[in-house]
Order: sequence, then C-alpha cells, then structure tokens
Amino acid sequence: MRFVIKIGTQSISGKSGLNKGRIRQIVAEIAALFKLGHEVVLVSSGAIGAGLPLVQFKSPLRKKIAAAVGQPILMQSYIHEARKRRIVAGQILILSDDFTNRKHFKNFVLNMEAMLSHKILPIINENDVMKREDLRVNDNDMLSAMVAVGLRADKLIILTNQDGLYTKNPDIDKNSELIKNVTKIDSKIKSLCFSKSDLGVGGMLAKVKAAEYATQKGVETLIGNGERRGIMGGALRRNFYGTRFMAKKI
Repeated sequence: MRFVIKIGTQSISGKSGLNKGRIRQIVAEIAALFKLGHEVVLVSSGAIGAGLPLVQFKSPLRKKIAAAVGQPILMQSYIHEARKRRIVAGQILILSDDFTNRKHFKNFVLNMEAMLSHKILPIINENDVMKREDLRVNDNDMLSAMVAVGLRADKLIILTNQDGLYTKNPDIDKNSELIKNVTKIDSKIKSLCFSKSDLGVGGMLAKVKAAEYATQKGVETLIGNGERRGIMGGALRRNFYGTRFMAKKI
C-alpha cells in the first residue's frame, strides 16, 4: 500500500523551534510501515517553525527567510532519526507550478517512483523561498493531496494538532463530538472547520479542501492528531482515531 503522509507545523514545532521528540516518533511510525512492506511519501511542513526563533527581525519576507533557515534544520532532524532506523531519506522541494507543467510533473513522478522502488523515503516541502507569491493558507495541505493523486496513493493521511473534524468547536464546547466518517464533503461539512493554527499557514478548512480534492480523485483521506502515538498504523484499521473521508469510486 502506498501512503502519502502530511505533517503540519503544529505537530512538530512550537515557539522555541522543532520538537525533536515528535520527529523521532514520526520516523519510528514510518519505519513500522516500511517493515510491513508499505511505501511512504512524507510531506512535511515545519521549516518556518524551525527557522523563526533564529530570524529575530521584522520584515515582509520574514517567513520566507525563516523557511530558508529552517529547512536544513528540519531535514537534518529527519535524516538523523531515519539513519538510526537504516532508512535513507531524500529531500524534494517543489512548486505548485510543477504540477501544472506537464514536463515537470512527468519528471517528478519518474523520480518519485525510482525513490520508492529503492525504499528511499521522499520528504517533500513546497519551496517557499522561490515562490513568487506570499505564503498562503493551505499550501502544504493541498500540495499533499496533489502528490497523493499524482502518485496514485492508496491513502492520504493529514496529521495536525486536532483529532479530526468535530460537530462543534472542540476548543470551546465540551459537547462536541468527533466525526469518524465523512462520505461527502459539502458546505455543511466545511462549516464545521473551526480550528486555525498560529505557526502554520493552514487550518482545518484547508485540510478538508485537500481531502475533497484527493477523495474526488479516488484517494481515501484521513485527518488525525499527529501527537497521538500509533496514528499512522491506525490508518490500516477500521477504528482509526480521527476523521476518515471516503474516496469516490472512479
């Protein structure tokens, strides 16, 4: 089975930078999937969160500069943990234009397939520094959906700092309930997207829109809490603790 796993900024970093314990846990869970014979592509945010503590000045370009500073810190953390588990990891920085340019997209898929066939873990992030526009809401969420569709993944797992989609705002209403399964994403489902991250550039709505794109193309999508141990392996079971968005049959 082929997984695309997206890690949100809030899942791996805070105001003081990267949470290396969380990086360790993420790689350990990926290693467990490898041992079961699955293929994994990791789309990881976190470069901005890793770099911001080191960029102590105000500038309209502060987030982009933080991404440039934080990206090697982020990758080094992943590589360090991957090596301990005898996993080779490779970095891929891409732009959304790479998915609309036919030649670029074909080259991307060709190289990704080669990496996966040799059991190399691709770690993808959008090239924030080279983007012509400002950093926008949903960049890596939608990017992960595009990657999952382009690589014909079986499952897209989007990990954030919430357990999934709730019936009410879980931050203020103790009677809110986790929605376990969604068969159709419509305006009612989108109206339930309450959470919004501070360090990241996305929120629950961005994740649901990514799920909408992926499921319409036949990729089952799951949203769960990246801080919950065993969350990745849980995607293999029916009782996944999060929200499962059913894929459209194509």
